[in-house]
Amino acid sequence: MQKPLYLIGDVHGCFDTLTALIEQLPKKWESQIIFTGDLIDRGDKSCEVIDLLIQHNFKAILGNHEELMLEYYHAIPPKGYGKNWINNGGYETMESYQRNGGFKKIHEHLEWILELPRFLEIPTLDEKGQTLFITHGFGLPYYRDRDKKAEIITWNRMKMHDLEKESNKKYGVFNVFGHDVQITPMITNNFAAIDTGCVYHQRYTTASLTALEWPSKKIFQQNYCG
Repeated sequence: MQKPLYLIGDVHGCFDTLTALIEQLPKKWESQIIFTGDLIDRGDKSCEVIDLLIQHNFKAILGNHEELMLEYYHAIPPKGYGKNWINNGGYETMESYQRNGGFKKIHEHLEWILELPRFLEIPTLDEKGQTLFITHGFGLPYYRDRDKKAEIITWNRMKMHDLEKESNKKYGVFNVFGHDVQITPMITNNFAAIDTGCVYHQRYTTASLTALEWPSKKIFQQNYCG
């Protein structure tokens, strides 16, 4: 029997909350885990979060905040977003690297981030016979054109689409993504939005980090704790 897979939403440097969430999983640190992106920015321990993923060989999707960082450090061709990185959580990320190896560590992590995919497809079926489609932004509307629309998917927001209409379409996949903050995970027929705003703990009393187990869709959550 195949081991369950866990999808974890936007961490945003909340290292202590992440480790507490992993401790809740049945297999803890032996779990198969894929992150939906936005590992960094706004929280205090972005460098530590990426170090943890590298240490445990966990997989991740490229988030829009990782893309901002790559552009800021000229690791990818500029698109005009990178100049906004510092004011969108990049300052806290830079501080975390100053405490943990400075520019040497930054460049090590940039090389790792450059290898992150914009989406992943997992053939394990859910109860409806759908395979798993993991993205950072809302990827389902672009699934059939996913290779050409991969960059758009990274930034795509649910508000740009008719969610009821999308949830009733037959794509043959179930899309799990972050990016759009939810009070609680939004789970429909064919997608789940699992960013529950962990880093916004000063704004929302419900701020937590969420993991979705695949294919059962069982939810594990950890309230913000650092």
